[in-house]
Amino acid sequence: MIPARGLGPAERRRVARHLLLDGFGLAAQERLAASRVVVVGAGGLGSPVLQYLAAAGVGTLGIIDDDAVDVSNLQRQLLHTAADVGRGKTESAAEALRGLAPEVEVIAHRERLTRDNAAAILAGYHLVVDGSDTFETRYAVSDAAAGLGLPVVWGTVLGWDGQVSVFWSAAPDGHAITYPDVFGPQPPEGDSCETVGVLSPACGVVGSTMAVEAVKLLTGTADPALGRLLAYDARTSGWDTIELAAPSSSAEGPDAVPAAPSAANPVTEASVAAPGAAPVPAPPPSADVLLLDVGLVPGAVPGAVHARLEDLAAGRFPAELLDHPADAPVVVVCERGLRSRGAEQLLRAEGWLDVTSRALVA
Repeated sequence: MIPARGLGPAERRRVARHLLLDGFGLAAQERLAASRVVVVGAGGLGSPVLQYLAAAGVGTLGIIDDDAVDVSNLQRQLLHTAADVGRGKTESAAEALRGLAPEVEVIAHRERLTRDNAAAILAGYHLVVDGSDTFETRYAVSDAAAGLGLPVVWGTVLGWDGQVSVFWSAAPDGHAITYPDVFGPQPPEGDSCETVGVLSPACGVVGSTMAVEAVKLLTGTADPALGRLLAYDARTSGWDTIELAAPSSSAEGPDAVPAAPSAANPVTEASVAAPGAAPVPAPPPSADVLLLDVGLVPGAVPGAVHARLEDLAAGRFPAELLDHPADAPVVVVCERGLRSRGAEQLLRAEGWLDVTSRALVA
């Protein structure tokens, strides 16, 4: 349990609604004030997490992010404004948080968290909130937090869907469980908001839920989602709960309950290949088919017209595509089928009728 820190009269007035809350009260608020929380990512999930934790009265907030604010971030990353485009996200976020809650100590870590530096950065905090968007970072966070015995509030959102859970290698009462226990070994990188999009308010729903889980853990109140995966579907505004079990707690025998997801039977967090589109060689160009390459390396596909996915999303189309009849075939390709699938959706929405996407390699 985090030692409490006394609150002055001004702080007590600010958090008065917490002090009135049944099952919360002054003791929990004083623990929040003494808490040190580090948030990985100041983006779509980090924005609501950081805002709510600062407003709730967390004493120290660390922010880890090496990225700069881009105009495409503003759709969902509400800590940042149009005036912040080009600034480091940690700088922008820290300024916003200090304006929201001047008494909160904000520590900006403008660097990419890796396996090499994760333990050094996370040490000294009581809790990690992981709102990162790559498997590489999530596994680095998990391993470092497990080594330090820190709980991790984890969340993800992609498209219309989100997930939230709590992982803690040192959880009491036999409830220890980590991210790899649920999702298995680190997979290749899969879909991202950049390739399949994301519903802006879904980031707020998932990020706010992550903040709730953090407050419960820090104060010892209510029932955190340790051993449970909370799955959100913005299409229905519904939540499902999946019970999780670490590998060592799986039941055996004829009367055993079916095993919960574990390292041996992991939950699939994200697909890593375009569904229904097995990797195939790029089709040969023809007079009727426009071959559009949205891969990362221009000129990698002979005979293809190259376009950046970001340009297509902004409505900037190559002349060859604009001259291509709307009902004539367009085949969109990229290295692994992720960016091409996003481009397919964009082109269909713009009126091209016969668009398919393909991956070039397995």
